[in-house]
Amino acid sequence: MKRKHPVALTIVAVSVLLGGCGGGGGGSPTGAPVTGGTFTMNLGTDPGTINPYKTTGGTNRQIFAFSYDTLVGRMPDGSVAPQLATEWKVAPDEVTYTLRKGVTCEDGTPLTASAVAADFDYVKDPKTLSAWVNLTIPVPYTVTADDAAGTVTVKTKTPFGFLLEGAGSLPIVCPAGLKDPGSIEHASNGTGPYKVTDYVPGDHYTLEARPGYAWGPKGAGNAAAGSPKTVKIAFVQNESTSANQLLSGQVNAAQITGPDRARLDATPTLKKFDVPVMVGEMNLNEAKGRVFADPEVRLAMAAALDREQVTKVGTSGNGQVADNMMVEKPVSCPGDETTGTLPAFDPAAANQRLDAAGYAKGADGVRAKDGKKLTVNLIYQVGAPQTVSAVELIGQQLMAVGIGTNLKGLTQAAFLEALYTTQDFDAYYSGINLEFPFMMTAYWGGATPDKGGRNTGSIRNEEFDTLSAKALAASGSEGCELWKQAHQALLKRVDVLPISVGNRPFYTAKASLQTVGLFAVPTSLRLYQ
Repeated sequence: MKRKHPVALTIVAVSVLLGGCGGGGGGSPTGAPVTGGTFTMNLGTDPGTINPYKTTGGTNRQIFAFSYDTLVGRMPDGSVAPQLATEWKVAPDEVTYTLRKGVTCEDGTPLTASAVAADFDYVKDPKTLSAWVNLTIPVPYTVTADDAAGTVTVKTKTPFGFLLEGAGSLPIVCPAGLKDPGSIEHASNGTGPYKVTDYVPGDHYTLEARPGYAWGPKGAGNAAAGSPKTVKIAFVQNESTSANQLLSGQVNAAQITGPDRARLDATPTLKKFDVPVMVGEMNLNEAKGRVFADPEVRLAMAAALDREQVTKVGTSGNGQVADNMMVEKPVSCPGDETTGTLPAFDPAAANQRLDAAGYAKGADGVRAKDGKKLTVNLIYQVGAPQTVSAVELIGQQLMAVGIGTNLKGLTQAAFLEALYTTQDFDAYYSGINLEFPFMMTAYWGGATPDKGGRNTGSIRNEEFDTLSAKALAASGSEGCELWKQAHQALLKRVDVLPISVGNRPFYTAKASLQTVGLFAVPTSLRLYQ
């Protein structure tokens, strides 16, 4: 087993997405609200672009959520709330949104229905294809606008059970940003509560509150008592450093996932806001010539891994073994999807399967077939020490059955490049976190990155595709049963191996916030003396 990784940085799983549901709250500090202050939030490494239509990365999303609104918001209980749209009419294959009056872009331009419709056309245009098209409306659609009435209508070719929520979750970019995408790589041009005013690569973003903003979820604004005038998002690569800064009052918020949680939990002046997440999954590359293109190797890999032990290590004892591919609270379709579907931990069975498939052990203990060694290039994001420990344990357990590993830790930007640009990996250890089950069709089916998609593993599972197509048109309990069957179609073939779930908490000092899904809600930030 080989291991290569740079100095530990602070980034947890890819959390590819997105707004989500769920929520957290640890109460408010007892001091008086601070007026016009600066709220400093530590995140991990600089994620690269914050152009909403070029990325679906978790850290990217947390940053651009400050500057870009959506047509509807989602509350902690999973209900839909008015945001840029104040009302809507929904049919199985059509939704019409009525826009809020008085909404402006940060450059002062009024937001029109035509501007919103242009965004929907932009993300699906083959010349400017965005991953968001599959994460909002994963079926063919058309969009029309009526500026006089202030309405935008999205009509799909086939019925889509999550049309209101899906279309309503597209970040809305204002016309100037859409016309010149390069201008919003590290700046902003949206309708959101804060405007990016400064960017220092690898160090921080500075955002300033927009005067008069009052169109967040349910009319939320950015001028309540304690709302910050300035938000600084700092990139701090070491969790212990962030924990020290929280304890000393140098920063107001940070996400801590590793051993430093113990001392933060023991500090009564800090507040904690839990964010349920998928912590660890083995996501596989099944492209031709890759190790996991062989289904026998996938099944053997699953039998070789003790998910309970990897969970204990990968969550520092704070998580549970995953039993569902959806984690964000409230889970859209709850229930156990893994028991009886995934291979049980059984190294002897893994060895027998690999023997039968013609993989013979060499003198170094690594198997080979037709002169090619059975070695997995396993990548992961660095930052949390428990992630490194979990990946090393996976390497040890795979080696026990003759599967070699090259372990490589990457910063978030390099990690995303490996996934979506080079596809130079056999597997990656991370967690894909999504609000709705339909979003999985983009990650375990559909187009590959070279064709504008998010299917980094070149997964082609006909049963999953067929069941997903049926589930897209369904709703309620019927839809959930179909989604469960679709997910189990992936698990039976081990196209993905869910391992662990846990919390990725925000800690705050002299401050409070609320979370929806994976992210802190910008209009919820408060400062206290």
